[in-house]
Amino acid sequence: MEFDGLPLVMAWELTLACNLRCQHCGSAAGLPRRDELSLAEALDVCDQLPALLVQEVDFTGGEPLVRPDWPQIAARLVKLGIRTQIITNSLALTPEVVAQAKDVGICSFGFSLDGLEPTHDHIRGYPGLFQRVLASVEQVQQAGMRVAVITTANRRNLGELPDMLALLRSIGVNQWQLQPIFPLGRAQGCAELEMSPEGYMRLGDFVRTWASAAAQAGFSIVLADSLGYGTEADPRQPPWNGCPAGLASCGITSDGKIKGCLSMPDDRVEGDLRQNDLWHIWFHPEAFAYNRRFTLDDLGPACRGCDRGDLCKGGCSAMSIGATGQYHGDPYCFYGITHRQSWTCAAQGALRND
Repeated sequence: MEFDGLPLVMAWELTLACNLRCQHCGSAAGLPRRDELSLAEALDVCDQLPALLVQEVDFTGGEPLVRPDWPQIAARLVKLGIRTQIITNSLALTPEVVAQAKDVGICSFGFSLDGLEPTHDHIRGYPGLFQRVLASVEQVQQAGMRVAVITTANRRNLGELPDMLALLRSIGVNQWQLQPIFPLGRAQGCAELEMSPEGYMRLGDFVRTWASAAAQAGFSIVLADSLGYGTEADPRQPPWNGCPAGLASCGITSDGKIKGCLSMPDDRVEGDLRQNDLWHIWFHPEAFAYNRRFTLDDLGPACRGCDRGDLCKGGCSAMSIGATGQYHGDPYCFYGITHRQSWTCAAQGALRND
């Protein structure tokens, strides 16, 4: 099968090393991977991206700022005309690093903020980190770079979302990405943070209540994958249309492996940049088959028979794998949760009438 899509957006795990050990980390980051890409190898990867019309690269980790040569990698990407962003926990973000980022052409920072002060510092295991994030946001804003905040929604912070929205607006942040917690890495089996189907619906209610009014005020609530699709809780236009992994995006691990999405487990790789260049990995006839060759027969038990299966294709791949071990069966799809509740109520009503 010929495929003519391109990886317009790429996430690049510069290192798996991290200066925190967060409870919800799907990558279980901490120590670097064995034999991470050298600077020369990373620069060679940069040079491969224009041929595939890559428009944006997001540095992630681990914590990307603990890799000492990140400025050289960023500078190469910027020189190639590729928009480059950094997602950080802020712990390594000093005024000097902010100035360095501006000098090399970083266009924006994404800051992880996972609740109000007690919640954020507890989840991340670092007292005082919340205030440090707020100070870092201000530093980046003063340097003239864009800022976004990324929140992993979970059982502990669900009730704090309205107050977080007010806080972010008060400090001049106008973009907030919400991502439900994935049952992967350290988050797997973490009862304190794990969300129930009812929790997902509460999250959907928050989006329905606030997204439109926030947008009218110039504040964007950005829904990550596995959030809201198939219902009125999805304000995206056009609506979410299935996992983009291997269709319009992919990820690079710090040791040069290619995944459709960095949130996927490490056994879901499509190729190795030390063995083949990105062009050949991306266009290999068998690459990313779970998405490129999708049919309705691939839908998992939670999605089989759904009247919207052809649109969402079973939902977020990472969530589906984490929750069920297979693709195309996200059990936390809002549409599915809503309809399963309706079916249950109808069945209970039928039994009462018998």
